[in-house]
Amino acid sequence: MRHRLLILVLLTLTFSVLAGPLEDGQKAYHDGRYAQAIKLLTPLAKQNNSRAQFLLGMMSYHGQGGPEDEKLASEWLGKAAQTGYVDAMYELGNLYLVGHDAAKLAPEPDHEAAIWYYRAAEGGHAQAQYHLGLLFLAGHGVIKDEELAMMWFKKAAAQGHVEAQRALEVVKKKK
Repeated sequence: MRHRLLILVLLTLTFSVLAGPLEDGQKAYHDGRYAQAIKLLTPLAKQNNSRAQFLLGMMSYHGQGGPEDEKLASEWLGKAAQTGYVDAMYELGNLYLVGHDAAKLAPEPDHEAAIWYYRAAEGGHAQAQYHLGLLFLAGHGVIKDEELAMMWFKKAAAQGHVEAQRALEVVKKKK
């Protein structure tokens, strides 16, 4: 019994020591301690940690821990997206589509958004699939194509995406 207790204590201490800066940075981010999160995550992001890059991009985009900075957000999110980080791809698409400074970041922000939504959608991101469907339905940044819109809505709907399910119903009723 004493040995089990000793092993449990040692394991607990070992796991708390192994938590490390990424976990501490994520916790600070989720707790709203953004200055602390930035301090912990920046060195990791500079070492190409995609999760740290993503979180720094989100904080820059939303003005958490400093002023809103879409240029810096696009840099951090872009670095994470280039590694295949699907959530970063999706958020980069959002930044180009609805960001205040999107026109300064890309000559054709709607098209740039479509590119990043497509990459995230290919990675299985349901929200990106839905947004890509909307872009095809409206012809923003891509050709207007109801069939492609339906295809992306179906992919998102298959993952339980409620808005995509509604969009499918609306488009079907129009036919």
